Amino acid sequence: MAPWLEHPRYIPARERVINALRSAKYKFPSLSPVLFLCGGATSPVRNTLRDYLRKHSPTLSLFYAEHVWDRSASQANRNLLEMEEELAGFADMVAIIVESPGTFAELGAFSLSEPLRKKLLPIVDTLYANQSSFISTGPLRWIDRESDFKPTIYVQLSQILKGVEEIEERIKRIPKSRAVAISDLSKSPKHLLFFLCDLTAVIYPATIDILQYYLSQIAPSTLSSKINVETLIGLATAMNLLYAQNVLANGRLETYFSPTSPDAVQRPYHHPHDLDLSSQRAAHVSVLFRIPQAKAVFDELRGSI
Repeated sequence: MAPWLEHPRYIPARERVINALRSAKYKFPSLSPVLFLCGGATSPVRNTLRDYLRKHSPTLSLFYAEHVWDRSASQANRNLLEMEEELAGFADMVAIIVESPGTFAELGAFSLSEPLRKKLLPIVDTLYANQSSFISTGPLRWIDRESDFKPTIYVQLSQILKGVEEIEERIKRIPKSRAVAISDLSKSPKHLLFFLCDLTAVIYPATIDILQYYLSQIAPSTLSSKINVETLIGLATAMNLLYAQNVLANGRLETYFSPTSPDAVQRPYHHPHDLDLSSQRAAHVSVLFRIPQAKAVFDELRGSI
């Protein structure tokens, strides 16, 4: 926990933010589609497809699972497959480049989940087309019956961009997001992630503990649900929405998060009713700079840029 969270000067500022952001309805505009791209950990095939999609589909949010894993503050008591299923539930589409023993296992594990099967798009080398195997007669056949993005795409993986027209056609099937009003953020991990980005923009520098404290006061149902806040913050950094820095200040090494966009508070992801987040941020910073422990963190952050 940050040393200033219970500081007498900070408590009024803390409560102002909590009261300002607590709401019966959280209004969000339409959000970008999210693609979870799976493949070998150091796969040049996956990197080639990622680079192409980032260039030609700039409104698509795309991420790798292992980047989230690497950037999660704690991995104790969790396994990668458990976290990947959690992330896949967040995504609108899950494309798996089936190219290694690990990705074969991933395909099989994901196909067992009914919600995930509807989101899966396997991309398989033409070498395996029309072959009778456990993979083709099991997971692939199951996915090809139920996925919104069926059928499986077969392409020579060493020339993955030859299949890009098919891949783009499947991406276009992702339903268009609409503006919504969310009464319970625990029911929508995707909207909770963007709310966390807005919260961070107001209160940063923020640790996982600080963000969890604020959520416990603003939207307590989020902490009693299955949603893992650490994973969402790791995902936000992997998607380049938040920036993570390890800081040694006040005798402690902590990871602090801040928005990557300099105008994050001017352009929030959700639209709080009659609330100017820029003013909230300015008031918050003025208090933090009067608290020695918080100022020491600011100084370390500036020194590391």
